[in-house]
Order: sequence, then structure tokens, then C-alpha cells
Amino acid sequence: MTRSLVACFVGLGLAVGQASALEFKNIRPCYGSLGATRTDVKCLPGDVLYMTYDIEGLALDPKTGRANYITTLELLDKAKTSTNKWDTPNNAAPHLGGTRMPGDLHLILPRNQAPGKYFIKLTVQDRLAKESKSFLYEFEVVASTFGFIGISAQAVGFPGQPYSAQFAIVDMSLDAKKVPNVDIMMRVLDSKQKPVAPPIFSNLPKDLPEEIDLTKGNFVPMQFPIYLNRTGSFFIEIMARDKIANKTIELRYPLTVLDLAGIGK
Repeated sequence: MTRSLVACFVGLGLAVGQASALEFKNIRPCYGSLGATRTDVKCLPGDVLYMTYDIEGLALDPKTGRANYITTLELLDKAKTSTNKWDTPNNAAPHLGGTRMPGDLHLILPRNQAPGKYFIKLTVQDRLAKESKSFLYEFEVVASTFGFIGISAQAVGFPGQPYSAQFAIVDMSLDAKKVPNVDIMMRVLDSKQKPVAPPIFSNLPKDLPEEIDLTKGNFVPMQFPIYLNRTGSFFIEIMARDKIANKTIELRYPLTVLDLAGIGK
């Protein structure tokens, strides 16, 4: 798998580039590696976004059966002027056949990133076929506010597998004693979005780790372990309410639990 790491955020955009055998397919923002699809791609400063995509039509070396290509990421400002550039060489064999190669982008936005409009350009250069293909992504960084960032949530699981929904809460209001008052609730819903088990609750500052000083960094990493005891289609819902600011935020994503015994039959 080709991987590229950049310190910025990418939103959904339009593919562009010269005509060639190369093609990008299945471009998908998601919550971490193998994560559920992310439907809202606006991000807060400090957020993290994973994106997956497929490169189709790569040439293969007839002697080795391997593809040889370079992926290049460029960060563009609102005038579409390139400000940063990252190259990643790739040399891999498609052991399952075909000419498709999966790729992913691990995108990190600094906590001090200024709000505004940005672009990312991703180019793949097929070194064997001497062809290239690009797509351009537009994204917006929104002003800092109470919210979730850095969400990691796999889309698929198996019964008995260790699983957890992971995220961070940022920019909570603090009282006169410099402590927050935030209630967090996680619950699992069935395919009709009806609860299947009692919700799990957490509270800040009650569950705030002692080493975290919110006056130095208003950022609290959290996770909710979920025991996958049966197969089915579910939704994970996480809500947080800042009682001081009277603000509520919500995250909901699908989770499919598969039966390993039925795979391959």
C-alpha cells in the first residue's frame, strides 16, 4: 500500500489531469486506517483526516511483475500556489492480480492552522509507462471551537475482536477554577438506529487524566472500548455537551460486525 504523510487537511474535490491509462478511483475520506467513511470533511485546527484511494492502470514490469511509481502531494494556498511538496516513491507487486494499487493519505492539521480555503494536489507518476495523473482537493479550515478531532473508528469488526472508538475533545469552556464541565455519552444503535444496550457515560473533569493541564492545551484524548459480541449492522453514536457554553456536538458512524465462519463459504 502506498502511503503519504502531510501536515494538513484535505477536503473533497474534483479529479483533474492529463489523459492516460492511469485513473484514480474510490477516493474516500475516513476515520483512520480502515475507518468508517467520513461525511463531514470540514475540520478544526488539530484535526486528522485519513483518505483512501485506488490507482488503476499502472504498468507492471514484465520481469518482476512490480509497479514503480511516485506519488507527489502539494499544499496549495487559496490562489492555488504551491507552498509545500512531498514525494513518496513506491515499488510494489499486485499479488492478487490486476493493475490496481490502493493508497492512503494521513493528513494532520496543526492546532495553530489559520482558518481559510486551501487545496491539496495529488499526482501519481508511473515511472514505467511514463504517464502521470493528478487530482485537486479543496478544503476549508474552520475557526477553533468546541468539537471532536482525530477520530479513529474502524468500519468493520469481528466478534471477540478488541475494538474502541477513539477521538479527542478540544476547546472546552473552563470555569473560574479552570476546569471544564462536559458530559460525554456513547451508545450503540441497530440498523434502524434503535439502542441495543445501555449507554456509556463519561464526564470531564471527573475522568480527566491528572497529567492534563487544560490551561496549557485544551485537548483531551478519549476512547470508548466496545465489546463486539455478535454480528450485525450498527451505528456508534457519541455525544458531548459543554454545560458551561451550552453547546452539544455529535458523532455518528456505521459499524459492521462480520461472521468469520461464513466467509469463504
